[in-house]
Amino acid sequence: MSARHEPTLGILMLEGKMANVSGCMAGDDTFPYRTVRHVVAGARTPRTPDDAIAMLPLYEEAAKQLSEGVDVITANCGLIALLQQELAEAVDVPVVTSSLVSVPTVARLIGPQRRIGILTFFRDAVGERNYVASGWSSATIPVSVAGVDGSEAWLEFLETKEVGTELRRRLGADLRGAIDALLEQEPAIGALVSECTMLPAVLDDIREDVPVPIFDLPTTLDWALSGYRRAAGGHN
Repeated sequence: MSARHEPTLGILMLEGKMANVSGCMAGDDTFPYRTVRHVVAGARTPRTPDDAIAMLPLYEEAAKQLSEGVDVITANCGLIALLQQELAEAVDVPVVTSSLVSVPTVARLIGPQRRIGILTFFRDAVGERNYVASGWSSATIPVSVAGVDGSEAWLEFLETKEVGTELRRRLGADLRGAIDALLEQEPAIGALVSECTMLPAVLDDIREDVPVPIFDLPTTLDWALSGYRRAAGGHN
């Protein structure tokens, strides 16, 4: 009997310091399966969609190198969603650059009468280009966007990439405030999708108290990796 295949996630990382925080893509204990991180040489944090698109050659080459030893490839920046189709065509393993690829499935789960709330960091960085690159359009799937770009706590985390106890409390409070404001403004929202790869640092702190399900890149990757092996059952 052959040994069971151990699913492996490959993560394309930007250069520079990244947050080694559970929930984030650089977190040592974010994923329950084997991970391989590959720094994309020359890749700096994009601030605009055009910044991300300009790095396509760097990401294509890095994805080809990484694909030789992993089962699924992802990235640690939400704007790399703009490269989804090109990277998927460049390699022979599934590519999940953003939780935005899950939006059509989430829309089917909640029905056509409900909206999806998109959680992000900088609201002006997420729009139709990101959606179309992820395989759908806001013309057919209604969405509303909320961001934390006005939060001093989140801007501090973006700068330091570190989370202490007090900062974690402030991050959770500000994110919950943004969610509450969105749900009050759009009561038809039936689910949330966190586009930003930093927000999962505290999403588990507030998930149980939010009245709708929250999907993010880690949950999307859990689904992608389950195509190779499901987690063991037996929970009662």
